[in-house]
Amino acid sequence: MSTSEIKLPYGTITKKKLIMHFSAFDMDLPVIAAGIRERMDVLKELDVSFAGFGTEIPEKLTEQTPAVIKCFFEYVGKESDADMILKRVYHLIWSGMVQEFPDLVDWAAAKADLSNLTIAQADALRAQRGD
Repeated sequence: MSTSEIKLPYGTITKKKLIMHFSAFDMDLPVIAAGIRERMDVLKELDVSFAGFGTEIPEKLTEQTPAVIKCFFEYVGKESDADMILKRVYHLIWSGMVQEFPDLVDWAAAKADLSNLTIAQADALRAQRGD
């Protein structure tokens, strides 16, 4: 296996690790988690361990700089071509996310509910501050 970094459209492979990254403007954690969960049995067969995911908040968060969601995977097998296996995992995760993505009606309803929750939380904070 090479020690160089492999760049993918939404991730990188370095040594035996794959880091996938998504814009929080485009993807939500539940959608990403559903896609990973959909493919967990295949990851196990490929000797790839899911090492977690989380949100990386930029120092200056603005409307133009969204948070980045990162997902971490590690090849724990013995084969020498970990790069090839991790590239396959990259594509498997994307296909799992597409398969698990809700239909547009459900997606729109969930976004509306989240928007209403955010407005209610903002109203509660303003009331607490006396604004």
